[in-house]
Parts: sequence; C-alpha cells; structure tokens
Amino acid sequence: MEKTKSDAIIIEQPGMRMTVEHRHGLGGSDEGLTFDITTAGPEDEGKRILRFDCFYKEPHYHVGPSGGIDADHKMKDEGVEDPVRWTLEQLKTRFPAMVKQAGYDEIAAHPVRAGNTRQILIDVRLQPRVGIGKDSIPKTRARTLSPRACI
Repeated sequence: MEKTKSDAIIIEQPGMRMTVEHRHGLGGSDEGLTFDITTAGPEDEGKRILRFDCFYKEPHYHVGPSGGIDADHKMKDEGVEDPVRWTLEQLKTRFPAMVKQAGYDEIAAHPVRAGNTRQILIDVRLQPRVGIGKDSIPKTRARTLSPRACI
C-alpha cells in the first residue's frame, strides 16, 4: 500500500466502500487525492472496482483491477484539466456505467445516493488545507459515513 498523507474519508454503500484520501503513488514521485472504490462484503472484500488517482503530475483512473488491459486511463490524454472536479462529476453522472464496465453489474444496480457525492464534495472542498494556491491539498479527518448520513 502506498504511503498516505492524510486520514481517510470512508463511505459505505451496499456491496462497496469508497475511500477518499491523499496519497503517494508507486515510487513516491507523484501524489494527490485518491478516490478508491472497492467491494465490501464477506465473500469478496477489497476487490478493486474503480480508482481515481487525482495526482499532480500524472492523474489517471482505473476501471476494474489495477494492472489489467486498458485499466489505467490517463486523465490528461482525455483533456481533463481539473482531476478532482472531473472525478466528482463522473461519480455523480457515470458511476453505475463505470461500475458495470468494471464487471460489477449487481453493485451497479444499486445506485449511489446523490447525497453521497455532495457529501464527498463538501468533505474534500471544506477541509483545512495544507500548502498554497491550486496545489494545496485537503487535510482530512478519518471517518466513516453511512448511506443514511449522506441523505
């Protein structure tokens, strides 16, 4: 696991868990906010569904397990200028389709409540910041949000 720079925000949903935290990428040469969506449940805990690495130098995202064919999508190659804003938009508008693309049809059938995306946005944007200007990062506090807490 890569070294993190903050405590995580964890949001639980039926069959899945979203962890939002600031972390270093492999090799430690890049860092940024990560939205990691994994399975949650007694049979297949922790399998990767989606991961959005909103890194400063090379922002990218993964659909399905890391390392698979075409699993790593470069945000810059897709014209993404603000990786965090773009990621939040994908979570709001394309989440079920992306989960289905990753091979988790059953989880895609249970849509994430719209309030969860709003809660993530509030948590990420309103946290105390470390640094100056556009490269400042949120300093988060660990907590788990239930689906009811995000309505």
